Amino acid sequence: MQIQATDQSHDGPSNKPQVDTPVLAKLDIPLFYATERGPIPWQHSVFCGKAFAETVLTECEKLFQDNNYGLVHIGVYNPRQARHKDGTPIIPIRWSNHAYGEAMDFKGVYTDNGNGEFLGIARMKAEIPGFLNSLHTACETAVTAINRKPEIVDEGDWLHLGIWPSR
Repeated sequence: MQIQATDQSHDGPSNKPQVDTPVLAKLDIPLFYATERGPIPWQHSVFCGKAFAETVLTECEKLFQDNNYGLVHIGVYNPRQARHKDGTPIIPIRWSNHAYGEAMDFKGVYTDNGNGEFLGIARMKAEIPGFLNSLHTACETAVTAINRKPEIVDEGDWLHLGIWPSR
């Protein structure tokens, strides 16, 4: 992975939180964005906080390379308030980990280094549960190692892989 320092994002509302040490992370694995019609190649670097790149993204990259998987997601940086799976706000209202560039909604894997088939979370649970357990453990261990609190939530159709805001 190549991690390059960058400026704050200009997206979102003016009162959004600042991303701590913003970076662009270019992963050495195939990335896909999940759309309603299925995953499409995502040729962009990931805008996020350096801590997220050095923990969650680094662990994802290692595991995905070891298993020849492409990563399918439905978002990383998004300057918005925290909400439940159904879209209702979390009370008390707070900024989402996504607003700090420290969370990803992980949708599944593409087999054969991104050239095979898409396995969403339900299929992963049925067919490759060991991989999901390894992903959870690796991310949790890496985040804890930097004295931060992991926030890993099974949302049913996706996994929220994040770092609890330090603010």
